[in-house]
Amino acid sequence: MSDPTPGARAADRIDSPPTDGDDPERPRVVCCLRPGEDRRLLVEWLDEHGYEPVIAEPADLEGLDFECCLADPGTLRAVADGLRRIREREATLVPCLLVAEGDPGAVLARLPEDLATVVTDVLSTPLRSAVLERRLNTVTRARSLSREVAESRERYRRLIEQAPAAAFLVADATITYANAAAGRLLGTDPEDLAGREFVSIIDPDCRDPVRRLIADPDAAGEAEFVDARIRRNDRPVPVEIATTAVDGDTVQVIVHDVSRRQAREDQLRLYRRAMDDATIGITISNPSLPDNPLIYVNDEFERLTGRSREEMLGRNPRILQTEDTDPETVARLREAIAAGEPVSVEILNRRADGSEWYNALDVTPIHGPDGEVEYFLGFQRDVTDRREREQRLAVLDRVLRHDLRNRLNVVIGHASGIEAGEGEIAHHVDRIKKASENLLSLSNAARRFRSALRGDVDLEPVRLDEVIATAAEEIRDEYPHAGIETTLASVSVLANDSVAVAVEELLTNAVVHCDRDPRVRVSLEREAGGGGSAAVLRVADNGPGISEADRGPLVGTAETPTEHASGIGLWLVRWTVEDVGGTVSYREAEPRGAVVELRFPALDDAGTGSGADD
Repeated sequence: MSDPTPGARAADRIDSPPTDGDDPERPRVVCCLRPGEDRRLLVEWLDEHGYEPVIAEPADLEGLDFECCLADPGTLRAVADGLRRIREREATLVPCLLVAEGDPGAVLARLPEDLATVVTDVLSTPLRSAVLERRLNTVTRARSLSREVAESRERYRRLIEQAPAAAFLVADATITYANAAAGRLLGTDPEDLAGREFVSIIDPDCRDPVRRLIADPDAAGEAEFVDARIRRNDRPVPVEIATTAVDGDTVQVIVHDVSRRQAREDQLRLYRRAMDDATIGITISNPSLPDNPLIYVNDEFERLTGRSREEMLGRNPRILQTEDTDPETVARLREAIAAGEPVSVEILNRRADGSEWYNALDVTPIHGPDGEVEYFLGFQRDVTDRREREQRLAVLDRVLRHDLRNRLNVVIGHASGIEAGEGEIAHHVDRIKKASENLLSLSNAARRFRSALRGDVDLEPVRLDEVIATAAEEIRDEYPHAGIETTLASVSVLANDSVAVAVEELLTNAVVHCDRDPRVRVSLEREAGGGGSAAVLRVADNGPGISEADRGPLVGTAETPTEHASGIGLWLVRWTVEDVGGTVSYREAEPRGAVVELRFPALDDAGTGSGADD
């Protein structure tokens, strides 16, 4: 092939075949060469070697899609302007091979600078098939790769532009690009951000770490953010900033608005603090885990159970139940949980120290988006005092009704006898008088019982020996015929005024129920034990003893509707002693009589609890 001759007319142009049936795998080569035999031969060669030749005028370049342009020295200048516009529009490599005679380097050297920058390579004539094929393969491949890069760049640009996070390109600490989200974040037009120093949008007290991050984008490490604040409408907005080196001095900066997340985290922290500090026990269990274990307990739950978080987390709360826990209550609780239904029960639990308490337990299922139960929320309250008061009130109700009915029956019976004229009036009056005195005594006992039900009275150190001595003196004055002997050690206990009532009740009971001259021996001593010392009060009498039906309060049995003591005095003694941490016991004396023993935790001489557990 020889270099085509100049001076060709446009009418001599050879049109390319129709493009509708073109093979998309054939690279398109635009021939902007002057017409002649050499151009014809070149077009034939391109067609035979897998290329799609297109003959075009330089003015037609911008309307064509092609992989390479062939020009000669006579058409190069006309071609150059079109190639520049295509490159600027596509931002891709648009190869141009110059077909010219002579050494390629010398040809390029003779070209003006503005034309030399357009030429990709020089094809020296006469053309050799192998060289031509190699050059065309190289430039068309380069063109294809350049287009792929441009497409990737465009996809990336669109992604960045449409990304919800604010994105910036920063070069030499200056913003060169900001996407739409960046404009929304800062409340301005993103184009107005170009040319500003990036740290100018950051609060002054946060700028130093951001400036260091931009200067060394890899310093924070992968997927690590710097916390900062920006100003939007003169309002601080918390953000997280991450950087990635792009190329050269350009750094991509991603800024996330974390105000909503921070607000949610603050709200969650508030909820957590409220739950931790709540005055009721709060637990959360996860039924999707084996045995529905606890995954959260608050401080009050720890206090109620005497067990630490570490001990309870990962375990089912049934471990708090005792062998005396009502099985019907347990069954009701389990059935509700198995059915994913809310349930409220009062259940007997045991603390870590072995003490028992009644737990008012409310369990509520928490459902997920699919309607399945994801968690169970539990609320616990200690209602032991309320239940005990209810039990005591029930005892008071039953005993009072029983005793009132018995005494009123006596009054009614003797009043009827007087009305009918039966027997001596004096006998009836005496019996009515005694029944009335019993009713008055019962009223006084009920008043004392009410004071024993108060659960809000604080305990304080009390000299138990002085309380006993005062009560004994009062009983001697009221019952001068009774012999009351006291042997009292000096011992202090934590108690309240009800203890004096209980002591007085015991002494009075020993005197008035004696069927002979009353002789009562009262002793108080301090006994040492493994858990500390105890104040032991013993009241022994010479009476007939306490019947089995009436001694229930002293031996720890429960009062029932069909089986109860005949009075409330001994119940008063039992509950008063239990309220201050003491115990009551009973035994028969030899050869006759009763011995009631009260044991209280004793204080040391300084007025504080004694023993390792105090």
